[in-house]
Amino acid sequence: MNPATLGIAAEFVRSGIEKAGIPLTDTLEAYLSITFARFLQSEIRVDMLTVRITRAMDERAPRDTMRALADECLIATAFFGGRLRRAGAIRHYVAMGQMTYDAADLTEQAYGFVHMRDVIASAAETEETEDRRVLLDQARAGSQTAREELASENVVIGPWAKPSGGLIWRRQ
Repeated sequence: MNPATLGIAAEFVRSGIEKAGIPLTDTLEAYLSITFARFLQSEIRVDMLTVRITRAMDERAPRDTMRALADECLIATAFFGGRLRRAGAIRHYVAMGQMTYDAADLTEQAYGFVHMRDVIASAAETEETEDRRVLLDQARAGSQTAREELASENVVIGPWAKPSGGLIWRRQ
C-alpha cells in the first residue's frame, strides 16, 4: 500500500464520517482507512462468506485470518448488500463480522462494526432513494443512518411493536 492510496482511503472515510454524522474513535478511523486502502488494491470475495467464517471458527484459525475475514465482511456489508441479501439478511452478516472481529481479539472493531459500515456505506452512497426493505434490514442490523432515515418518515424500529418485526409508525 502506498501513501497515495492511504490518503485516498482516509479522505473517503472522512467524507463518510461527515455524511453519516457518526464520529469514530481515532483508532477506528485509522483502522477503517487502512482496511479500505487494502481493499482498493485487492479482490473482494463476497461468495460463501458465512461458510468461510464458520470454517475458520471451527478450525480456530489464526488471528490474522479472522481479522481478514471480518474485514471482508465489513466491506461486503457496506458495498455489496444487495448481493448478500440474496443469501440472508444484512444483520446476519453484521453479526458474523462482529463475531469474527471478536475472535481476532479486536474488541473495538467488533463493537464499532455497524458504525464503520455506516461510514463507508455513506461515503459511497448515491442520491438514489434506498428501497424501504433494504432500509428496514439495515436498521434491524443496527444502522444508525438507516434508523434516522426511517425516523424522518415516522417509522421506528423496535422489538416491542406489533406486527412482528418491530415496526411502528409514530403519530405526527
